[in-house]
Amino acid sequence: MKVPATPPAAFIIEEKHLRSFRNVLWRVSRTEGPHALAWNELRHFGPVEEMRFDPHPPPADNYPAVGVMYAATRSYTALGEVYQGTHVIDRSMGGATIAAWIPSRELTLLDLTTNWPVLNHAAASMMMDDKANTQPWARAIFERHGDVLDGLYHQSSINNEPLVTLFSRTETIPAFPRRVSFSTLLSDTNADEIVARAKKKLNYSSL
Repeated sequence: MKVPATPPAAFIIEEKHLRSFRNVLWRVSRTEGPHALAWNELRHFGPVEEMRFDPHPPPADNYPAVGVMYAATRSYTALGEVYQGTHVIDRSMGGATIAAWIPSRELTLLDLTTNWPVLNHAAASMMMDDKANTQPWARAIFERHGDVLDGLYHQSSINNEPLVTLFSRTETIPAFPRRVSFSTLLSDTNADEIVARAKKKLNYSSL
């Protein structure tokens, strides 16, 4: 079943659809060039066509009050998501950096792995479906419930491992620690083991 491009006028959200989360998160980001972002910085420009749960309203622009960050619970999943287009981990492009941290407070996430999608006239395929259809859902979730939800808990379309998409509540009610737990350029030798594991898990190559 495909996800309808237009969400229902109101969402059903029950307690069982909310996941409390305070575990390690991994993120890959560029630290050089026009799209550089710090490890704890949300992206306020959007929506970006190829990103599944961008909550920004069209047209694409910079929205200071609307931010998004895509993170994973495993380092190899974070790498898999970023380099899924080529299946080649480019370790030097854009000052690519991988970082890990534990949220400084408990996050409240809408769990898309529950029956929430089908209860709201969508389907579990929301986690894998056409981004033109899933972005309006992310936007509606953020606009209606962004005051209580820190983001979404869902599965990667690459390896079915957990992903966490963070929204602006993590900025307005700070959820990032003062210091990152781990951070290294992918080009650094400190990333060798992480990249090697991702290549083995995902059958990717690297440059």
